Amino acid sequence: MRLKVIACKVLFREISLIAANCENYLDVTYIRQGLHNTPELLQKTLRAELEKIDAGNDVYTYKSRCDYKERDFDAILLAYGLCSNGLVGLCSKKYPLVAPRAHDCITLFLGSQEAYQNSLNSQGGTFWYNASWIENSSFMPSKESVEALSVIYTERYGEESAKYLIEQEWPESYKRCAYIKWDELDFPQYEKYTEDAAAYLGASFDVVRGDSGMLRDFIEGRWDDERFLVTKPGQKIAADYSDARRIITAE
Repeated sequence: MRLKVIACKVLFREISLIAANCENYLDVTYIRQGLHNTPELLQKTLRAELEKIDAGNDVYTYKSRCDYKERDFDAILLAYGLCSNGLVGLCSKKYPLVAPRAHDCITLFLGSQEAYQNSLNSQGGTFWYNASWIENSSFMPSKESVEALSVIYTERYGEESAKYLIEQEWPESYKRCAYIKWDELDFPQYEKYTEDAAAYLGASFDVVRGDSGMLRDFIEGRWDDERFLVTKPGQKIAADYSDARRIITAE
């Protein structure tokens, strides 16, 4: 298959790892992290990318200059969770869209909805870390990030307001920092980063075994309906509130 992938940059290392040995042709565009904090901006950005791909004028996407018969894509993969409804309303007029049934990317790192839910049920509020998140996130709870943000906020709003704003960056119920470790990706320096962040924040520290299976199936084209939504050209992605496991549907 020939697949276009539009992905959040916090999946960079994981998708790159899988892509290197994938038999499918993959054309990957990475979008910077943090847009889900403003869902309308995420929707707007992804919609613009889809419209450009449909029209054949997206500057990030493969386009042949010499083939008499264009080698087109079989589908567009959206490597995002629902992400605060950031996927709602998206469609392609020309291609099927494929998206994981997930609220956010942590499901893809852990390998299933069940693994994510089990962790939430047993541990509660958690700050999740891995190499791609630490490298590409707009803000990771840590000593370095807090100190840098404190300087910015103090310059803009004054010392007292800065302290208050920083305290709002994470809920009080979040008392755990967990590093998601894949067997295929070993970064002890980022495990240490997470451990240091937990100590600074007064949170517990944990290393959680991740699983590449769901993301691998997504990239390699094994799209069962239980884990992935596949739309037809012209169908829009919508949130599905009828079943907690479905998360998204086509309309």
